[in-house]
Amino acid sequence: MNSFFNLQFGNFSQSTPNWFDWFSLISSLLVSGLSIFFAFKLAEKVYQKEKSDKNFEDSEIQNSEVALFKNSLIELNSSIEKQITDLETYNANRDFKLVFHPDIQVDFLQFIDIKYLYKKIGFSNIEAIKKINNLMTLLYTLYDFRESLRDEFRTYMKKYNYHEAKFYQYRQLLYTKYYSICHHRAEVELSEEGDRKKWKFNGDDEFIIRYSELIDKISNDNSIMDSSGLKDRAKLNSEFVVPLIKIAYEYVPEDLDAIQVNEIGNEVNSALLDMELVTEKHFTVIHSYLHNLKNTSTKIKEFLLVI
Repeated sequence: MNSFFNLQFGNFSQSTPNWFDWFSLISSLLVSGLSIFFAFKLAEKVYQKEKSDKNFEDSEIQNSEVALFKNSLIELNSSIEKQITDLETYNANRDFKLVFHPDIQVDFLQFIDIKYLYKKIGFSNIEAIKKINNLMTLLYTLYDFRESLRDEFRTYMKKYNYHEAKFYQYRQLLYTKYYSICHHRAEVELSEEGDRKKWKFNGDDEFIIRYSELIDKISNDNSIMDSSGLKDRAKLNSEFVVPLIKIAYEYVPEDLDAIQVNEIGNEVNSALLDMELVTEKHFTVIHSYLHNLKNTSTKIKEFLLVI
């Protein structure tokens, strides 16, 4: 104790402190205490201010993140709905005219911090959080949507055109191959009216006679073809190509022309079946695109109601 008072007032043990000494001591202690108190309060105030500023800044960032996300979703959903409409039209018409909407993109996701979405709706709102998670999963599947849809369409057209080129061999059966066979198996004579030429076949040449009758039947059926060209591929195949395959097969292997006609006919028939197969597969994929887009659009609308 003596050493303490010696530090403050000199040798306290050698003199009796008066009231002024006690006053000075107490004042010094009060000043020190008040300094510490006000320093603490000032530090607390600065901390609270910084905390308030940080909270305000976080709130601003959160609001801007949510606003950006909402606006991006609204624009995205508009493009999705347009693509849905055009895909449905394409599916209904199947006319090889597919409209693409390049605005279906989700690049904005890389600028979104999902924690701000969770904070906006509240971490205790389990149902809303589930909706966000489901929506985000669907959105991420759209990253390569544009390229995927274009690739699917290009692949389909490539396959379809390949088989279609083989189907066009039906023209050989109707024209070039038929005329070639007639050229060495029949004679040309004028009609009774003398205004057109026609083939005159040997009475025992059953194959070319039946072949010719089938061509005459198809040529007079305007539901299959007319002056403008082929109108119904499926009907041409079922009423001309397939029956001709069967007729030609009856004269295999003794008739070389029948063998060749049968081979061409089978290629034409197979080509049409392949065209139908790749078309069905393609539109199965289109249906899956439609399903995913419709589901995504629904989830976007649900999310916009809760955010």
